[in-house]
Amino acid sequence: MAAANDARVSIVSGVLFVLLLGSLHLLEPEFNSSWRFLSEYELGKFGWLMRLAFLALATSLASAGLAILSQARTAVGYIGIAGLGIAAVGIVIAAIFRIDPATTSREAATFSGRMHVFGASLDYTPVAALFVSLSLARNIAWRPIRKWLYIAVGITWVALAAFMATLPYNGKIGPGVLAGLFGRILLVSYLGWLVTVSIHTIRLLKHQAAC
Repeated sequence: MAAANDARVSIVSGVLFVLLLGSLHLLEPEFNSSWRFLSEYELGKFGWLMRLAFLALATSLASAGLAILSQARTAVGYIGIAGLGIAAVGIVIAAIFRIDPATTSREAATFSGRMHVFGASLDYTPVAALFVSLSLARNIAWRPIRKWLYIAVGITWVALAAFMATLPYNGKIGPGVLAGLFGRILLVSYLGWLVTVSIHTIRLLKHQAAC
């Protein structure tokens, strides 16, 4: 039943991430949520909560990968699970190293800021979720929720496209740039896929145990 426990940890950690992120919007209202990156909450008085939120998200991704390890038994599935692991590592790096303010030029970026960006660049969650979903959809036990798998992963891709579209070509972030808003939507969208996968994993394992 280790996989079921991993699935439960994934759900709890994912919900915790969203709750912490929501609380930071109230605790640090000075960071405009439309254009300031959510990572910038690390720079405020309650920066430790943002770090905790990142660690919760990393735990949710890694736990989901462990939970479905026995379900996604295809090359594509294993690649997707590896992608979840890489994303979790990247988010941990982002938690350890504080981001520079969004208005910092590339030339003025600190070592910590560059490491944070590097960690964030490892977040391949939308790609990993797609690969895992394609693999699970081929598993007969997952066919009843195949539609929901595709809907959940589709939402993450739409959010990713919107986020990428709002990033300015010149790299200059400021009022009127909606990258902060869509960046938040992107990370929160992960929860839908994580919960979908984790809940079905728990149901399958309960059914197997009852047989």
